[in-house]
Amino acid sequence: MKFCELCGAEISTQDGENRCRACDDAGDTNRTEKRRRKATAAGKREMEQALRDCGLVKVRGSLGGVYWE
Repeated sequence: MKFCELCGAEISTQDGENRCRACDDAGDTNRTEKRRRKATAAGKREMEQALRDCGLVKVRGSLGGVYWE
């Protein structure tokens, strides 16, 4: 599994591409993007904790992607 680095949505992109299409198009220089990132941080932590509770381990790919094994 691979997740977007900004919003935390599950994505299936190539290695080295760590953002979903919506986040990639919007960019993170916009003020609303920064607000949205803060708002989703709590949800991302909850999701990661749920995956850890299932016994999965967070690992980094060779090109920087985040995977759960």
